[in-house]
Amino acid sequence: LSPVPCDDKSVDKLARLAMTYINEDRKTGYKFALNRIYNVHVHPQGPAGKVYYLDLDVLETKCHILSPKSWKRCDIRPFMETQISGNCNTTVLHTPEGFSYLYSYDCTLVPPPEKLQRTCPDCPLLLAVDSETAVSTARTTLHKHNHQSTLPVKLTISTITRASHQISPVAASFVEYTVQECSVAPVQDVLCEPAEAVGFCVGAVFGADPGQKVVQVSCEIFHPEQLEEKSATRQEAPPPPPPPVTRPHVHIPAFQDPSPAGARLVDPVQQIIPHGPRPQPPRPLASSSESSESAERDCSSSEEIPVSVRISRPPLNFRYSALHQKRQKRQDPAAITPPLSPTFLPVFPSSPSPFRSCPGSARYTTV
Repeated sequence: LSPVPCDDKSVDKLARLAMTYINEDRKTGYKFALNRIYNVHVHPQGPAGKVYYLDLDVLETKCHILSPKSWKRCDIRPFMETQISGNCNTTVLHTPEGFSYLYSYDCTLVPPPEKLQRTCPDCPLLLAVDSETAVSTARTTLHKHNHQSTLPVKLTISTITRASHQISPVAASFVEYTVQECSVAPVQDVLCEPAEAVGFCVGAVFGADPGQKVVQVSCEIFHPEQLEEKSATRQEAPPPPPPPVTRPHVHIPAFQDPSPAGARLVDPVQQIIPHGPRPQPPRPLASSSESSESAERDCSSSEEIPVSVRISRPPLNFRYSALHQKRQKRQDPAAITPPLSPTFLPVFPSSPSPFRSCPGSARYTTV
């Protein structure tokens, strides 16, 4: 195990790639941004490759983890909004073939509300996401968005992810939450069945007087084209009409039946069977998968590549699909087994670096 300079180009590329992998693996919260490389150790293991132990300083962004936007394009949460910072102990395996695997990561975040209060006493302080103020602010702001939105569907609150409140100079409440689709406008949110989050909203309510409140809201819909396609499908495909019911006519012969003696009896059931073409089962819709960032040489994020899939046509990103499958193999060490099994330390190394380049330069300015 040996230390590595924090300004090494290969280490910087590996750290940015590891940050992308971490954001792709997480399911809740906000995306992290790489602020600086604090410390690096490498464990060369011959044909098995090299195991890197990266101590990374991260900052919380304002992008929800479900947003398709790359963390490199996300805004860092400012200090006045209770900036969240921390570090991630990340273990990455790099093979001689050039493949990189995220073996493990452990991120610890530390919100500094005490520091914020000392620096800015009038800045908003965090609230519990299930508090009455947070829930009321979320409902008020989403009601305004649904009233002004041109989307073909109504949105309801899925999960409140962050809430804060200030008293002076003007009383105000701030809230951030994910939203889900509801096909009909419910009287209450509980009438909507739980579904996958389709967007992320940021709202604020200024003023304490109910008659003079100012409501502000902005929402990011992750994939608006999917909502429009669903609405168009529901409008173009009305429910099929019920099959016609035909009552069979039963012939009751009289005492003197005028019909010829050689006439055949007709089965009334056969008369009501339609002779039209048999209904074909609905064609399955082409499924779309969430794109992930590829480990290209320039380390450009594939989250910025739009993914569009049309029904009854080949996917437009068929080349990228092959790259996506390759990426899945690169993430799964079991898919491509190295010649030798690498060894990972049970305890993350914490010895200080002898290089002056560690800790590395910060990418963002913090208070």
